[in-house]
Amino acid sequence: FTRASSATVVNKDGLIETVGSGEPRIDFKDNTKGALLLEPTRSNLIPYSEDFSQGYWTKGGSSVVSGFTSPKGDLSAFKLVEGTANEIHRITSSNIITTDGVEITQTIFVKNNGRNWIRLRSTVTSTTPYVFYNLSNNTIGSTSNASGTIETLGNDYKRLSITYTASGINNNLELSLSQVNDNNLVAYQGDGTSGVYIYGAQLEQGSYPTSYIPNY
Repeated sequence: FTRASSATVVNKDGLIETVGSGEPRIDFKDNTKGALLLEPTRSNLIPYSEDFSQGYWTKGGSSVVSGFTSPKGDLSAFKLVEGTANEIHRITSSNIITTDGVEITQTIFVKNNGRNWIRLRSTVTSTTPYVFYNLSNNTIGSTSNASGTIETLGNDYKRLSITYTASGINNNLELSLSQVNDNNLVAYQGDGTSGVYIYGAQLEQGSYPTSYIPNY
């Protein structure tokens, strides 16, 4: 293999670890004995993949707080907290230019902090693809024009993925808190304290998720 950059891998403890340029990655995510991780070249198109305080991320009916334990084991995760109004509680990336008709995969690391149900969707394609996820039992709920996966990591984090076909050149990632797995019942009366911990958002062109690519 060749790789002219650093890259991430899941270590024996189930945590994300960065490996230096040109070094092989031994991944323990799907193999307790470790296996060589080989992937195609991909790019994370989200420019602030870990800093959710940036204006790049729009908070609707919610707020973010920094300084919480991440899937890496450091304090780089954020807490997404719902407001108290009866509305959708969400965080949304700015629009990202992609190629019309190609497959898009978006991922984000999430940990329960009072809300078990999460919806991921892209809000600017004509098909409005979405997937609901249950963090408590690792199941997929309602879907529309998309497929999803749940992957368990260390520190009780889950990596959620949504894959769909872009129906326009602009796409974005929206994470909404939910109390049920119904697209029509995402809006609810928030309690001002519940939510989820979030880390490592990614949007890549491809039909499946690759390992996390930090982008600052």
